[in-house]
Amino acid sequence: MTSDRFWRGGDHVEVERAVSGGKAYFPATVVSAPSIRKKHVWVEHESLVVGGSVRMKEYVIPTHLRPSPPRELNRWFKVGDEVDVFRESEGCWVRGNVTTLLEDSRYIVEFKGENRLQTEVDHFNLRLHREWEDGVWVPSLLQQGNILESMPKLKMKSGRKYHYEKGALVEVRSEEKAYKGSWYCARILSLLGDDKYVVEHLKFKKDDGESIPLKDLVQGHNIRPVPPPEVSTVVCYEPGDEVDAWFNQRWWSGRVSKVLGRGSKYLVYFISNGEEPVVLNFNLRPRKDWINGQWVYPSKEERCKPPLKKLKSCERAEKMFNYGMMVEVRSDERGYEGSWFSAKIISYLGANRYTVEYQTLKTEDERELLKEEARGSDIRPIPPPLIQKEYRYELDEDVDAWYNEGWWSGRVCMVNNNYMRYGVYFKTTNERIEFGYNDLRPSLVWRNGKWSCAKEWEGV
Repeated sequence: MTSDRFWRGGDHVEVERAVSGGKAYFPATVVSAPSIRKKHVWVEHESLVVGGSVRMKEYVIPTHLRPSPPRELNRWFKVGDEVDVFRESEGCWVRGNVTTLLEDSRYIVEFKGENRLQTEVDHFNLRLHREWEDGVWVPSLLQQGNILESMPKLKMKSGRKYHYEKGALVEVRSEEKAYKGSWYCARILSLLGDDKYVVEHLKFKKDDGESIPLKDLVQGHNIRPVPPPEVSTVVCYEPGDEVDAWFNQRWWSGRVSKVLGRGSKYLVYFISNGEEPVVLNFNLRPRKDWINGQWVYPSKEERCKPPLKKLKSCERAEKMFNYGMMVEVRSDERGYEGSWFSAKIISYLGANRYTVEYQTLKTEDERELLKEEARGSDIRPIPPPLIQKEYRYELDEDVDAWYNEGWWSGRVCMVNNNYMRYGVYFKTTNERIEFGYNDLRPSLVWRNGKWSCAKEWEGV
């Protein structure tokens, strides 16, 4: 390697080290540039740790450093390609050659001069091997040669619909509740007509232990081509950047919420389910969306959206709730019908949909407040504080009862004024539960931007 470049603090680099049979490249960040007396570069490794948790720092000769190679998104490899394989257990990139293409989007890679001759590798842990010579990459960014050259192409049909040929690699939008909004990698097996396709999952197998890929019948509007390969100049994302994150064997649309590890990993907020996992740098790509037969960035998408349809006044699609506003969100989950939970508006997603953060509900691990997407029609402001009633609740009066971390709509079915206790009947669950006076409030309904008594809207 030849490099006498003057490294600056914050530069993302790779440290070259000799290993059996060749070289290994360790991702690192420059902490401080060489001084006049010390011509070595002080770096902090991104993957090597000491003492179990502290990142290793060391002085490195400048000629043993090179910039982090350009990121290439959605590259597919062929037999004979010289590649670098990221070994997570060792935290470094090692050179090898692709020897076999596997059906499940994996490759067999051979490492020359090592005892371990070959291994099976996911293509997301591969990159084209390049050398850094005299300040340029060899092969250059324009000499990529094999990008998608063997992938079947797409053909446009009349009516702006796209026809996907048999064998085309695509991404399919998931309709499963737990994975809604994510995209999984698949291959077109056949076209059934009426814009329906049979696809084969590239990452998932049957649950019965057989190594048979899953197959699905998919509508054409839930399919998009693999985003075009591009050499990204992005080295470090910033909070607020729109990205796709490879997580749990799928691509999820999200936004960077926090930069961790000097840009080696990020906290990414997933728009569809409100999760916020940590994602490594090389498992991110700038977000693009497939709209009207072309790839556009999110900013363009907003301009391409058709005007919103005029809806009923109680279901208006305009942005009704602002960031940080405290609201109540109605649950449509089975067993929770008729309940309202306190939440805060996190973001507006467009088309009368919002991301909310619940104030009393937490994630399964109980570590964070639960976030999820909610329709505007299922959101209402916090009901106005009412002057304490001078009278007691009466039989058959509509009330909200504080129960299971939320407000549940019911009707008074028993009154005990001596002890200020009331029985409440919940129609959705067919239950009768006793409450104290302070655990109840009069039931109000939010309609047309106003609060009204529930009685006024019976039968509406």
